[in-house]
Amino acid sequence: NATLCFLSFYNNHIFSFTSGQSDKDAQAALHSLISQKTGIRFINLGKTDLGNAECETISDALTSKECNLIFLHLSGNQINDEGVAVLCAGLEKNTTIKYLELSGNEITDSGVKTIKRCVERRAEL
Repeated sequence: NATLCFLSFYNNHIFSFTSGQSDKDAQAALHSLISQKTGIRFINLGKTDLGNAECETISDALTSKECNLIFLHLSGNQINDEGVAVLCAGLEKNTTIKYLELSGNEITDSGVKTIKRCVERRAEL
């Protein structure tokens, strides 16, 4: 029985800055993909218009005991320092994530310091 382990939505504009039903549906689907034991180990959400609201969804999903994600690719989105802080809250409770890609976002020195503290608390990240 083959299991899907790599899922890429790269450069698909899934998330937008409106709060319509389609955004809520996309966030709910994202939460399910990350939080449930699906076999997916790598998710590429680069350049999907993902922002801080979606960081909350991701962070919450990362805290699930069923999450078995290893690689989370979030480059080229609109994540800023606030989103980084939210992501780090979930990452500190997650035991599976080993790789996190955040290049091409709106992260400043403050966000880098937040990530540094997160990594120090969670040496296996």
